[in-house]
Amino acid sequence: MLLMLIISALVVGISLGLLGAGGSILTVPALILLLDMDEKTAITSSLLIVSLIALTGALSAFKQKLLVKKVLLWFALLSLPAASIGAQVGAWLPNGLQTIILASIMLFAAKKLFHPSSIQGAKILSVKQLVVAASITGFITGLVGVGGGFLIVPALVLYAGLTMQQATANSLVLIALNGAVAFFSLRVSGNALDLDWMVILIMAGVGALAVLLGQKISHFLDQTILKRSFSILLLLVALSLMTQSINTFI
Repeated sequence: MLLMLIISALVVGISLGLLGAGGSILTVPALILLLDMDEKTAITSSLLIVSLIALTGALSAFKQKLLVKKVLLWFALLSLPAASIGAQVGAWLPNGLQTIILASIMLFAAKKLFHPSSIQGAKILSVKQLVVAASITGFITGLVGVGGGFLIVPALVLYAGLTMQQATANSLVLIALNGAVAFFSLRVSGNALDLDWMVILIMAGVGALAVLLGQKISHFLDQTILKRSFSILLLLVALSLMTQSINTFI
């Protein structure tokens, strides 16, 4: 189990470091498929794991002075309550349904990664569109335990006028905050679960180191090939999750 745990953490961390966003979407599938966790425990654990891993990248972004406080404040104020609501809604959904929702999101992300499009940034902050984007990403984070970086980054570029580098850096802060809020929302409610803290700490620790490794080697690799390879991986994992979840309903 320890070997599978370390492998899972390395895959999640390195992919997050290489791509800048989207790697944390593999955390829940890794916990379910490789570590045999049940859906609810995997999603709750993922919220904290993703938050801790993203925090490592966020600290690096802070040191590089890439954070835009005004945008972070707007996005956080809107996404954090939505993340808490998403977590509570997810806790009441029947077993298997959250995994199917996650697999569907993974298929969407795989399509976007395989056929990446150039994003033209906004010239001014579009508050109305930012409200919608922040609320949706926060809700999805809480609902299925993903970081939502593959949604946050385009939103920050399109509606807040950030550069891709700024958007990626600021998304890590928002991922860390949304994951933490959703996690503690579940812990203080009547939906708290018994968690394997050793798994959480090892995966978060190894994943955080792997993020730094991924960031260092990302400059030497072709981003188009990386994204398409990752999209194929997402497709295969999503199909595996759907097959397993459908079986729970039969």
